[in-house]
Amino acid sequence: MALVAFGLSVLAVFVAPAALGGVVCGHIARHQIRQSGEQGDGWALAALILGYLLILVSLAGLLLFGGFVLTMFGIMAFTV
Repeated sequence: MALVAFGLSVLAVFVAPAALGGVVCGHIARHQIRQSGEQGDGWALAALILGYLLILVSLAGLLLFGGFVLTMFGIMAFTV
């Protein structure tokens, strides 16, 4: 499960919604690893860090893009 989480988080570089799957699978993997004592906690933690980071970057990009669009519409409203 930890490798699936990491794979989804890496895939999120190209497909942003995959970061949500990486975060969810990462939390599930860490819970399972703590209960069973198996290895892979590092992979799950890396998936969580990467997933949350990419979600943050995606949201920042959306906010910046929205700000640029609103600015352009504001400039167009005053120039017409």
